Amino acid sequence: MTNYIKIDHKNKKLVYDRAFAKNSSIVGSTEYYLLQQARKDYPDYTPEQKKIKRNTDKATYSGLNYDYMREYILRYGTDKKAELEEFEDMIFLSKCHKKSLRYPTIKKWFLTKYPEVKNFLNPTAEEKENEKPQFEVMASEQNTLGETA
Repeated sequence: MTNYIKIDHKNKKLVYDRAFAKNSSIVGSTEYYLLQQARKDYPDYTPEQKKIKRNTDKATYSGLNYDYMREYILRYGTDKKAELEEFEDMIFLSKCHKKSLRYPTIKKWFLTKYPEVKNFLNPTAEEKENEKPQFEVMASEQNTLGETA
């Protein structure tokens, strides 16, 4: 069994993951009995599902795939043939590494070589704020037009 319940004595909590929580809701399951036993043993401890910490400052590039990189090099590269050749060589060489290392390495190379893409795919906080009020104004104008018509 890979699901478990952790007893946090410092904070007086019974901590478990999402899979444990799902399985513990089934009466008769191993997780159900483990949770009930932990609650009997530690009646003043509160059960709590563990939450995954997310890095909100992490930059993500959802549209940045190999095809986009190729197209960008062909359109905006200074020495298109050499840069495209270097890109294809990196993809070929990355195939001998673990899959989890392939894309991040090539993405890092691409964003170092073409830093303007960072700003294009991920607008700054100021640019995001400027976009928001424009949408709200348009929505409020639409409501005004809808009411008078």
